[in-house]
Amino acid sequence: MRREFDIGVSFSAEAFGDAFAAFNRTYNAMPLRVLCAPDVYARYCSLFERDPAAAHLHSTKPSFDGVPLQAAILRPGVVAFEGEVDEERMGDW
Repeated sequence: MRREFDIGVSFSAEAFGDAFAAFNRTYNAMPLRVLCAPDVYARYCSLFERDPAAAHLHSTKPSFDGVPLQAAILRPGVVAFEGEVDEERMGDW
């Protein structure tokens, strides 16, 4: 399952967390990975990582709540959450 959110270029840490939580609420599952437009990836690293230049370091493996993030070819301001969804559990909360 994949769900995209347009969180904008200047999103807050709370907005990113809200998008993450929305995926979790909708599918009753944690995402397996998070794909970010390059601008979102850079903004995420500046908000959440110790080193603001982390977006440009190959050794850095950013994650949110244990879920790995990676830059991807997406429209500016977009983040996509991907995961496996059990259709029998989806919506069963």
